[in-house]
Amino acid sequence: TAMGLLVLKACDFREKGYDAKKIHDKIEKLVPKVSTTFVLNSLEYLHKGGRCSGVARFGANILGIKPSIAVDNATGALDVAKKYRGKISKVVMDYVKDMEADLMAAKKDRVFITHSGCDKEIVDNVKEYLKSLNRFDEIIETRAGGVISSHCGPGTLGVLFIDGKN
Repeated sequence: TAMGLLVLKACDFREKGYDAKKIHDKIEKLVPKVSTTFVLNSLEYLHKGGRCSGVARFGANILGIKPSIAVDNATGALDVAKKYRGKISKVVMDYVKDMEADLMAAKKDRVFITHSGCDKEIVDNVKEYLKSLNRFDEIIETRAGGVISSHCGPGTLGVLFIDGKN
């Protein structure tokens, strides 16, 4: 989805009449501005993929922890940004509301909601919240691909956008 944001932005530049070199240069400058975060329903799939220890998975399950993961654009590494507790429906809304300042500073053209099989009600609540910000021209819902879904598991949801700060 992060790459999709950049592809759509390249299309926007093409429609403005920019040549390939200018589009390339502008997209290269946007790469570090793509915000890619998501919240997991459980650590089960990270554990199965060898990206999380059994102890961490067990502790998270016992305590009801649902981590928010952020992609570091410089390294591509995944880091825990924040830990939430509770039902996934509440956690997802807390996660989105915690991003409000960043969302209000995002480029206005579009924001993505990407998920791996979240309940429709959860996705709809996120969409309504994003609409209530009166910030984005377009809110696009996408399903996560096979790689993300198999690593993160069902119930994962992310909100992705391009930072509009200079």
